[in-house]
Amino acid sequence: MIKKKSLLRTCVVIAAVLIVCCFATATQANTLYVGACHANGYATITLALAAATPGTIIDVCPGYYAEQVKITLDNITLQGIPYTQGGVTEDAAVIVPPAGGLVANGTIFDTDAGNGTSAFAQIVVQNVTGVIISHITVDAQSSQNCGGGILIGIYYQDSSGTVTDSVARNQITSQQGDQCGWGIAAESDGTGPAGAAPLLTVTNSSVHDFQKNGIVVRGNNTTGPSLTATGNTVLGNGLVASGDAAQNGIEIAFGATGSVRSNYVADMLYPPGSNGTGILFYASIGSPIAESNTVESSNVGIGIYTDPAFGGGGTDATISSNHIGGSQMLDGIDLCGNNEIANSNTIYNSTNSGVHLDDACPSGGSNSTVKSNIINEACAGVLFGPSATADTTSPNTYENDGYEQKMGTNSCTLPTGPNNLVKGKPEGQPAKKAVKPRP
Repeated sequence: MIKKKSLLRTCVVIAAVLIVCCFATATQANTLYVGACHANGYATITLALAAATPGTIIDVCPGYYAEQVKITLDNITLQGIPYTQGGVTEDAAVIVPPAGGLVANGTIFDTDAGNGTSAFAQIVVQNVTGVIISHITVDAQSSQNCGGGILIGIYYQDSSGTVTDSVARNQITSQQGDQCGWGIAAESDGTGPAGAAPLLTVTNSSVHDFQKNGIVVRGNNTTGPSLTATGNTVLGNGLVASGDAAQNGIEIAFGATGSVRSNYVADMLYPPGSNGTGILFYASIGSPIAESNTVESSNVGIGIYTDPAFGGGGTDATISSNHIGGSQMLDGIDLCGNNEIANSNTIYNSTNSGVHLDDACPSGGSNSTVKSNIINEACAGVLFGPSATADTTSPNTYENDGYEQKMGTNSCTLPTGPNNLVKGKPEGQPAKKAVKPRP
């Protein structure tokens, strides 16, 4: 009996080992390589994707890859990997335009850009879920001609997934003034995988030298993707030539929603229209959140806007615990919607106002709560448009402001006296009239 039990135990152990071995082999077979750092590496990412199946991991060696990448399989992971040679470690896997330039490989959904407009994307993810892009740089090299379309670094179209520890840079075209360079984007027309609204998560990534929008999600005015943006750095071009676009750092628009937390956004400036925005909720839906971000040196730090032409939206946003500084020409926070909450923010050196209850949007500027903010050196701490109302505007802490609260106007002129030194405009001159940002 003892021998039979021992034999049975041995068989079970052998079977378990075989299962583990088979599983390990299957897992190893599900990883493909691109580049020269691996003996079996494909020459291009496109070739590796042609050999992939859902769930494949594609490891990309350091180097430059002149191609456009299209992902149409679920649960693909595209990730850059480090490689050490001669004691030197490299880890930059960079996708650049092919020799002939980028070609159209998608179609824009939203009506602002023009439904049916072509997308010229360096990476496009279409109609799938679970696609992870990690440690990848997309560099458009600032030489692309839009050809009437939108140049995009990483573009999720009716798709869900994650972009992490990556870089989008130089999505800027040779056509000055065009609104066509986006860093990382997601769009949905309401037909995402499995009928669900797509979710894009962007974390710990760098976006800079783009022409229009850094990180942007857009819908079809009634529904759209949801963005979770955390720990990213988005840098605009600052005070540039008047022919360039008014930039937005992180944008949720046209039926999209989401949360924007712990990001650093700076230099969204546009002198002609004064409407570059650090974090922009434009005709968004749901209850979007901007929390614990640092936004510096933009025309508007954080703005929320309604627009009936794009489904209305722009309501019920919560703006809390942000650090907003140097809002040149306009406002730290511009509430051009309804039922907004702006609380526990630190706002300093805003040319027009710390918080603007803005009625320039149709039916906007009403029933908002503005409390527990620290507002230092603004023309007006809280500025009320002529028909704007608020449920709560206290307590707030005002320091070195021209006016603590100013009523019945959308622009502020500093009073004469010691506080007439707000940076961003000549002494004694009024702030620019508020201009609704262009998404």
